[in-house]
Amino acid sequence: MRTAIHPRLYDPAPDDPVLNGGECARCGRVYFPPIGLGCENCGAPAESLTSVALATDGVVFAIAEVNVNAQGTSPFSVVEVVLDAGPLIRAAVHPASPPLQIDDRVRARWHAVKRSDAGADLVEPAFIKSTFIFGESE
Repeated sequence: MRTAIHPRLYDPAPDDPVLNGGECARCGRVYFPPIGLGCENCGAPAESLTSVALATDGVVFAIAEVNVNAQGTSPFSVVEVVLDAGPLIRAAVHPASPPLQIDDRVRARWHAVKRSDAGADLVEPAFIKSTFIFGESE
């Protein structure tokens, strides 16, 4: 069983991560995370924003190595990804991914960060190179 670390941002039930985004009905701007104050692009009111499911396929825009963090875990990488749906997002690189470079095609896979007291995997989407999905070429 999977439990989302950030339940407002994604549903942990599907096999592949899908993000909870938003879209402006007036101008078509797509957001992640979803916003509720109105469209920052065209100024449409909040009721013009609708919920949309966003696939996690995209292209690496930037990469950073994180060497120190509050949890004391070993170094990890963070990427900025321009999703095919439009928004630029930040997320961790999946530990099973080969090293990523700018302009690599990626998609998210579930990464179990830890276990809950009830035994559920606490998950978040993490990006992996699209041509290397857990050791298999696509």
